[in-house]
Amino acid sequence: MHSLHFQVQGFSRSYWDLYSGAGFGMGIFYFFAVILAWQLGGLPAQTLAAMRLTLWAFALCFAAITVVSCLFLFPLPIALSALITVCLSIAAFAAGEKT
Repeated sequence: MHSLHFQVQGFSRSYWDLYSGAGFGMGIFYFFAVILAWQLGGLPAQTLAAMRLTLWAFALCFAAITVVSCLFLFPLPIALSALITVCLSIAAFAAGEKT
C-alpha cells in the first residue's frame, strides 16, 4: 500500500494515503457526531420537537454508515454503527412523542 504511487490532480499519493485519509475523515466525523449528539441532548423538549427533521436526518446518516460498514468493514464497526443508529432513532422518536 505504501509502495504504489500515482498522480492525482498534481499530487503523488499511494493507496495508504487514501486509506489513511478515509480513516481520519471518519474519525473527525464521529467526533463531530459526538459533539452534536451531546448538544442536542441538552436542548429542551420543545426545541427538540421542532427539530425532528434534523434528529431523523442524524439517525438516517448513521443508518447509511451501518450499511456501508456491512459492505466494507468488519463486525465491531458494524455493531457500533448499528447501536448508534438504534439509539439515535429512539431519541428522534421520543423527541416527536413529547409534543
